[in-house]
Amino acid sequence: MMLSEKVRPKQIALLIGNEQQRLQLMKWLKNWKIGSKAVLLTGPPGVGKSTSVYATASELGYSIVEYNASDVRTKTKLTGALSGALQNTSLYGEEEKMMIFLDEVDGLSGRADYAGIEFILAFIENATIPVAMAANVEDDPKLRKLTQKSQMIRFGPVDEDLILIFLKSVAKREGIPASEKALRQISSSCKGDVRFALNMLQTILGDNLINFQIDKQFFSDASALDAILSSVSLEEAVQKLRQYDASPMDKVRSIFDCVVSSKNLSDEERAQSLKMVAEADILIRQINKNQRWRLLRYLDRYLALAILSKKLKRTDSSIPWNLRLSIWNDGRVTKEFLSDLPGTFHVGKDTFAVFYLPYFAFYFRNRAEELSNFLRSYEYSDSEKRVMLKIATKF
Repeated sequence: MMLSEKVRPKQIALLIGNEQQRLQLMKWLKNWKIGSKAVLLTGPPGVGKSTSVYATASELGYSIVEYNASDVRTKTKLTGALSGALQNTSLYGEEEKMMIFLDEVDGLSGRADYAGIEFILAFIENATIPVAMAANVEDDPKLRKLTQKSQMIRFGPVDEDLILIFLKSVAKREGIPASEKALRQISSSCKGDVRFALNMLQTILGDNLINFQIDKQFFSDASALDAILSSVSLEEAVQKLRQYDASPMDKVRSIFDCVVSSKNLSDEERAQSLKMVAEADILIRQINKNQRWRLLRYLDRYLALAILSKKLKRTDSSIPWNLRLSIWNDGRVTKEFLSDLPGTFHVGKDTFAVFYLPYFAFYFRNRAEELSNFLRSYEYSDSEKRVMLKIATKF
């Protein structure tokens, strides 16, 4: 069992940080009645949003039906999920109090069927049981309507000193022989993310590195990236990446920038490096989706393989940010194509990418109506349309 799950507080008073926010949530559910607003919890990952919902529900006698909105983001899937949930709640009768929890509602903005958001708006306005939602961001324009129709509770990063106290308590209770210096280093590097701190502790224990390299510091400046790129062995690159004080996604983006801006790589070398970066990106998404944080130990290895022996140099924005962002997004969309479409044509991903996708895009180049029907059938958005047309213009 993951340490973060094993020590997850079951009572709202046992959480750390965001005291006022937890009190607001308790008051919301305690005073909820038909016609009350849904609640929307926002804030970065690992600060207690989901745990607060479950602990509050437990204390007030509610059972939770949870859905990850990023997995049921379209109107069709949401209708099936939420309608089914309401039908099932009626089976429990008056004695069983139920509530719905929609996690990662910011994931709703990822594809074309934004009617999913409109459906949730209608659902929460007419809900006969409490509805709680959580999002990592609140400034996404596509979520603006949700924020206007919900009671907002904004969670912030947990104070470093509180995390240190919590880690000491966990280490003592679980019999973890970690030094105070190691725990202090974890608490200072997790940037207010309690779950990440616990996962970091468990990963270290799993690797039998209890001392956590306490004789070395975490580095976050440009020289750290220079040191990573100059590594002469896989082990050295992995170790330096582990010392790089950046979020997993920022690590991926940093290495990606270095690869795409390099002028000394052959097409084959660049493709090999980008494949490793793509594997790292996929790994992060799997971790976030399934909460399998032990997989995080493999992230640095993928990135190390991407840069090893490539003589890459740190990029100083030699590629404009808007162009780098475009390249990144185009790559993400292309991966979606290669995930969704090859099976339809009974071919492998490589075959589809090389032989099918270019002609597929060319076919739609001057067939706007057919392209719209295709995008709708796969629930694709303007991003997929833009990339498809971009591929088509190369022919």
